[in-house]
Amino acid sequence: MATPPPLPYLPLVPEGIVMPLYHKLAFLTYDNKEDLLGWLKKCEQSFRAQQTSQVDKVWLTSNHLTGPAQQWYIVLERDFGALEWEEFKRLCHQCFGLVISTNHLVDLAHMCFTSSVEAYLDTFQAWLVHVGHLTPYQQV
Repeated sequence: MATPPPLPYLPLVPEGIVMPLYHKLAFLTYDNKEDLLGWLKKCEQSFRAQQTSQVDKVWLTSNHLTGPAQQWYIVLERDFGALEWEEFKRLCHQCFGLVISTNHLVDLAHMCFTSSVEAYLDTFQAWLVHVGHLTPYQQV
C-alpha cells in the first residue's frame, strides 16, 4: 500500500476548479475606485499561491468585481464569451487603467504639486509603476 503524499497537497485536476484549503488568502474586490494595476498584481499573487489554472483565473477574478467593474464584465462576457487571462487584463487596463502617453518622462513631469512633498512622492511612485521601464537615472 502506497503512502499518500504529505499534507497539504494539491490533487492534479486538469480542467476542474481547484481551490486548495491550506492557503487562507483574502481575494480583494475591485470596483474601479482603487488602483487597477495593484489589484491585478494581488490577483496574480493569489493565483500563484493557490496554484490556479489558466482556465480559472478570469472566472475567479470576475467573482470579485463590484459596482461599475461588475457591470462592465457582465456586458463583456455576454458579447465575447470566455476570455483568456492576458486578454482580460488588457481589456481591464483599456477600460479602467490610467491614461498614459508613450512619453513616460513627460507624464511624470506634468504631475501637479498640490499639497505636500509626501503626497507628491506618493503620487509619483504610483504613476511610476504604470509608466513602464525607466532607467534608474530617469527615475531620479
